[in-house]
Amino acid sequence: MRSYPTNSPKAVSRLLALAMIVDGHLAPSELKAMHASRMLAQAPLDEDEFDGVVRDLCEDLLATAARRCSAEVEIDARLLDSLLGEVDDKALRISVMKTMLDIVHADSVLDARETLLIERAFRKWS
Repeated sequence: MRSYPTNSPKAVSRLLALAMIVDGHLAPSELKAMHASRMLAQAPLDEDEFDGVVRDLCEDLLATAARRCSAEVEIDARLLDSLLGEVDDKALRISVMKTMLDIVHADSVLDARETLLIERAFRKWS
């Protein structure tokens, strides 16, 4: 898994992308919620750069997957902590968490994997 500088737009974007795909699919409502948050504009990161972060995340997850022959990709707790650790600014964490919550609630279905991501972020960041 590639690493990004702490508190960088790419580190933030990767967490938002993870919130969108952790349940195994990307719902249009989740993408809409992320855009409504204006988080990318605050980062700042343009659409092409965000798309690149999403692509890189998917490639990295597939390359490091523990259960590649199953229909699901598991994210190791240490790896998730590492990704969450790339955002250490308290105010930025609050903004990212709010946006992640908006994303996972956008499709009106809270998947167990989304719940685990949010719970892990709360534990790591509190």
